[in-house]
Amino acid sequence: MRNFRKTAAITAAVMLSAGFAGCGDSSSDSGEHGRLLDTTSEATTQMTVELNTETLAPEQQEQVSALAEALTDKELENKTIKWLSFYDPWHPTGFGNSKPVSVELFEEKYDGEIKYYPTTWANQSSDLSTYVLSGEGIDFFPAIEAIPQYVISGMTESYDDYVDWDSPIWQSVQSLNDQYAVGGKHYLMACQATEGYVVYYNKQTIENMGFEDPAELYANGEWTLEKFREMLLGFVDTDAGQYGLDGWFNCTPLYLASGVPSISLENGKVKSNLMDPSLERAMTFQYDLYSNGLIFDKSLFSYNPQINFMGEGKELFYIGGLYEIESDPEIWTKTFGSAEDVFFVPIPRDEQADKYYYNAEIDCYNLCKGAQNPEGVARLMECVIASYNDESAIKISDEKHKNDYGWSDEMVEMKHEVHRLTSENPVRDIYGGLPSDYSTLLSDSINQAINGTDWYSTRDSIVDTVNTGLEEINAQIDKLR
Repeated sequence: MRNFRKTAAITAAVMLSAGFAGCGDSSSDSGEHGRLLDTTSEATTQMTVELNTETLAPEQQEQVSALAEALTDKELENKTIKWLSFYDPWHPTGFGNSKPVSVELFEEKYDGEIKYYPTTWANQSSDLSTYVLSGEGIDFFPAIEAIPQYVISGMTESYDDYVDWDSPIWQSVQSLNDQYAVGGKHYLMACQATEGYVVYYNKQTIENMGFEDPAELYANGEWTLEKFREMLLGFVDTDAGQYGLDGWFNCTPLYLASGVPSISLENGKVKSNLMDPSLERAMTFQYDLYSNGLIFDKSLFSYNPQINFMGEGKELFYIGGLYEIESDPEIWTKTFGSAEDVFFVPIPRDEQADKYYYNAEIDCYNLCKGAQNPEGVARLMECVIASYNDESAIKISDEKHKNDYGWSDEMVEMKHEVHRLTSENPVRDIYGGLPSDYSTLLSDSINQAINGTDWYSTRDSIVDTVNTGLEEINAQIDKLR
């Protein structure tokens, strides 16, 4: 492990990320999130540092070469791996960003090449099926939704035969990967658990209302769901043009604060938590927000969030990802308002939960059934894991956020705090990985409470159907053993 950490440190000066996480929230709140993930202190930290050139400087290339020397020594008979996705994180975009260091490593060490097969979000599954049936040999693709549906349907296969779980590089992420094992095998190539959504607010609005700053409340251990609700109640006045909680993705991070997703993967099988009292409490909280008029009514604005209202002092909170302000400040300040007034805090703590649970994202990939080059994919995954790093890399990321994105020191510190919370008690809901009939049913149902339908009625209308479906799915999982 010491050697792995040493070589990971070499990456710090040239740290590049894959741009987008291999798995994450989709364009809709499709619920690809999951139960408590047992991460360890050995889990690496994801950074998203990019070089603003399309080629590495000579000294940076030397550092990549040094890190490549520490990777698995194995000659690839097939140098090309095929990537199917609705996005391409492996190649320069033409906007001045460099190739990720993982690709630099893959090319340096294995003379590897990644061939991109473009698709759309809506067509990814059908296109993958077409390629598999045609024998084209797509090697890997993104999506947490692969577990367990793609495993059962034979769209993905285990990668256990192509990695050494005793090696330091794979030991560093084994506990994370074990959370998604199905039928005793690993199918999801998980490289990192990363922070999820946060609560944005405008400092000036908070001050004008005489509220306590959420960041100070958090620092004092007082940033809870009840305080969150209390502030919304004190602010919302739609007749005066003052709105409460905006955003597309409010439902999931709020109920995951309870620590209980609707569907979890436990001991390699899917499990329903629909009747769990903690989930019931979380959904009742969301229904209460709606009933009190605290949820921003997007139907009044062509069903679109109005983030610009934050900068205008007309909106109190917005739940979204940090990626929304990880760009030139001239871009994000047009919606969020002046940089000195924009701030964010973690999703509030559920004061009735036993821990500060946090919604998490997973950087992960899937090996396609019939992949022509599984060895090549495994080696690329090692390059990805090796490009996640130590304190030096964190400092580089911090400087990028301040210099390129216009973040303050306080914003950078809060980002680290969100990551800490995620690392300690990350939670995801995996209902998006069920067959489409069930994932759609659950997605529609889970979002009902925050849109004004009581949880009891919704839950009782679906629980038997879901339980029957999970029994069938688990029976299919048993056949995989």
